[in-house]
Amino acid sequence: MDAGQQNSEAAPTDSFADALKPGTELLHGQFRIEKFLNAGGFGMTYLARDSLDRIVVIKECFPSSMCCRNDGNVMARSRQHQAEFDAVVKHFGAEARRLSKLQHSNIVGIHQVFEDNMTAYMALDFVRGRDLLDTIEDPRMKLHPRDVKDILLKCLEAVHYIHNNDVLHRDISPDNILIDGKGNPVLIDFGAAKEEATRASRALSALHVVKDGYSPHEFYIAGSTQDASSDLYSLGATFYHVLTGIAPPDSQARVSAIAADRPDPYIPVSGKFPQFEDAFLHAIDKALSVFPPDRIQTAREWIELVDTERRRSAAMAQAELDKQIELSISKLVQETNKAVEADIKESDAKARMEKKEAQRLQKLAQEQARQRKKTLDELAMLDDRTFQDEQDKAREFSSSRSAQKAHDEINGTRQKKRSILSRVLPFGLLRGTFRSGGRSDYL
Repeated sequence: MDAGQQNSEAAPTDSFADALKPGTELLHGQFRIEKFLNAGGFGMTYLARDSLDRIVVIKECFPSSMCCRNDGNVMARSRQHQAEFDAVVKHFGAEARRLSKLQHSNIVGIHQVFEDNMTAYMALDFVRGRDLLDTIEDPRMKLHPRDVKDILLKCLEAVHYIHNNDVLHRDISPDNILIDGKGNPVLIDFGAAKEEATRASRALSALHVVKDGYSPHEFYIAGSTQDASSDLYSLGATFYHVLTGIAPPDSQARVSAIAADRPDPYIPVSGKFPQFEDAFLHAIDKALSVFPPDRIQTAREWIELVDTERRRSAAMAQAELDKQIELSISKLVQETNKAVEADIKESDAKARMEKKEAQRLQKLAQEQARQRKKTLDELAMLDDRTFQDEQDKAREFSSSRSAQKAHDEINGTRQKKRSILSRVLPFGLLRGTFRSGGRSDYL
């Protein structure tokens, strides 16, 4: 079912003939009917566009048992229906205005209530999505347990808000819960306005707002006491259907069986679905108790029951996660310590190698220093010897030169003596003197 079809009542065979035609304008052109969606004993539902070209859903008060359409206007079928029809329209509008004050993300918004064509209308937000009934009946749309819990808790928050505003929904069922594109539930099609209409009309008193399987037995009894637990029964029946795939036995059959001292035909869900916590299943069974005093009394109580189990499960899951994290951290620490120890060992080995290398280089440097010193010393000694040799040679050379000079001087003296003697002595005597081998005193 498309989200635009926000009314679950079956359409009578002649409803289409009385429906507003596409293109019909309401409230001086503020709304334009796009198409008829469906109809029931209390009214009709249309898809429309507003003056800003937004898609909206229009609900028209049209109690078909006492009215008809004449030239677009909705009129009582006869004079005897006029007073009741007027009362129904009045109560419908008043209840719609009361519902329009509800502002919650999980409740369809009513943004305008008005009168036109001699009846009452309300304009609601159009929610894109599928209703919960289509979702659970579509084998391709298997809801995960986590999604089921999330949808239930959000529905409970919405119901809690409704009840805190002194309103009952009176028509909670899978086809009146839309699931939008983000997976959030939205409650639609309040039965409260219809209920008020039945109280205002004897003709409509037989048209109770009931759905077999979902309505508690007090909804079948005109004038009976209805309270928060009545809506919670319907919500429990809705989620019974989500879990089991079928609606629970209708409450009238259950009351009859108990009154006849026969077993209650209701089959509890507790213990049947291990993927859900015990508290979650027990809460559904408790909400579906036949007699109001035995039921969960408030949406907040139900939330606490489910959320306590969820918190406990979350705590257990967190504890398990913490344990896993602790083990992971411990393992990581051990691995880190091993890595550090390996690094330390490697560093120590490297340090030792570096130390040995440093020592080797130091010894090499020292040896090279010694060799350099030795070489320098040898060079110094060599320089000293060379210098001494040169000094000696110089002295020798000097002595040699002195001796040569002396020799040269002696020879020169001799030559001079000879020259003198040659001039003084006869040549033969002089030569004989040398031949005799003796030394001449003259020479």
